[in-house]
Amino acid sequence: MNVVPIELIEQSIAIIGRTGVTENEIESEVLALAQDQMLARRLIDCVPEAFGIVLAAHVSSELILPTEFSAKTNQGEWGWFKFEVEPVFGTAFKLAQQMFHHGTREVFQNIAVRSAMLNTVNNLLNAGGKIEGAVLSGPVMLGIPAELYPKPKKSLIERFFAWRLACMRKTKS
Repeated sequence: MNVVPIELIEQSIAIIGRTGVTENEIESEVLALAQDQMLARRLIDCVPEAFGIVLAAHVSSELILPTEFSAKTNQGEWGWFKFEVEPVFGTAFKLAQQMFHHGTREVFQNIAVRSAMLNTVNNLLNAGGKIEGAVLSGPVMLGIPAELYPKPKKSLIERFFAWRLACMRKTKS
């Protein structure tokens, strides 16, 4: 996957973090900035999730944070991918950490509240739930096809069971 210039991510952060900005304004301004519909979608979806994880990590050190996101193939199958395979996410995560510690709180908050993962944490806390030891699932990227990312390698156990299942099917026929 191609590297996304840090300036493009910083400019997207400025748009998404603007006070009072609407969803339509974000969509049109980031699209004009990115000059590519899929890149714009990745910026709009990944930046808030990166900010949400940074904030969630500061809510509780005992919250188990995700390391993967999911995306659906054109055939309707779901795949899980490490955050590192999405260049927007990695850079946005670093910028979010910097902004949390040294940046404008209002901009940070405006972006983080758009995170589905942070919304899950808020719902749990508002319902009186305990966050300690909770496992936060990674985001589902609905507008980003799984085909953009390298196919994840199956674990040894997944390969073993797939092989075992294939052997069982052969013996039945």
